[in-house]
Amino acid sequence: MSIISNFSIPVVILIIVLNAYLKGVPVFDVFIEGAREGAKTAFNILPTMVGIIAAVSILNASGLIDILTGLISKPLDLIGIPSETAPILLIRPFSGSASLGLFSEQIKAYGADTYIGRVLSTIMGSSETVFYTIAVYFGATRVKDTRHAVAASLISSYMGMLASIYICKIL
Repeated sequence: MSIISNFSIPVVILIIVLNAYLKGVPVFDVFIEGAREGAKTAFNILPTMVGIIAAVSILNASGLIDILTGLISKPLDLIGIPSETAPILLIRPFSGSASLGLFSEQIKAYGADTYIGRVLSTIMGSSETVFYTIAVYFGATRVKDTRHAVAASLISSYMGMLASIYICKIL
């Protein structure tokens, strides 16, 4: 099985390249053009990414996340959501790396095979870093008015998180 997994991606790439070559596509030229466009896109979204990283760093350094966690922990416990998940619930929509750091700390503290560990793992897998994703996609396309995209994305992300908590509780 490991042989198949080790060779599957290179084989798929080889098939794509051979197929393109047989159809007369200038493979290397198309690759270079795609790399050029990717570099332009990365350069265009760089200011947005710096802004998001700075905002998350400021939130963490200011202690606002700790304050908000303290405020919502008791209400979360009342509705059956473990208060240990509060930091992840707050930071996950903003930063994948910050939420991954919190997740790693909490897994070390509570263990991966505990109820909290399973809930946190499922939350990480069932939600998205909404603001990062919106910044990347809307920044790449230079869309300024996100209209309802942020609200809809946050609602769906939090619904995924809440569903993961209750599914873990059932199972």
